[in-house]
Amino acid sequence: MEVKIEPLKGFTPQIGHLVSQMNYARKTTLEAASGLTISELDFLPSKDGNSIGALLLHIAAVEIGFQIEIFEGRRPNEQEMLEWDPHIVLEKKEEETLKDIH
Repeated sequence: MEVKIEPLKGFTPQIGHLVSQMNYARKTTLEAASGLTISELDFLPSKDGNSIGALLLHIAAVEIGFQIEIFEGRRPNEQEMLEWDPHIVLEKKEEETLKDIH
């Protein structure tokens, strides 16, 4: 499968390429994760690895932090840090899995 990232119209060429790449990453991530069960999202491929669910939470946490800093012009507050920081640094909470979050 050949994929060519083209700049999106309405943006400068560099921003257009970035937005196009972000759209592609979002699309392929959603396609890959679609339909996975909680057990599949929680599965650890090795004792030192991360589950798919942990990696998806990491992506979301980085995005939240980026949006707060860029669009709101501030650093995440204490409550936001408590909620999202463990997922940014991929800290493993004892036996926490997605089934525990639901």
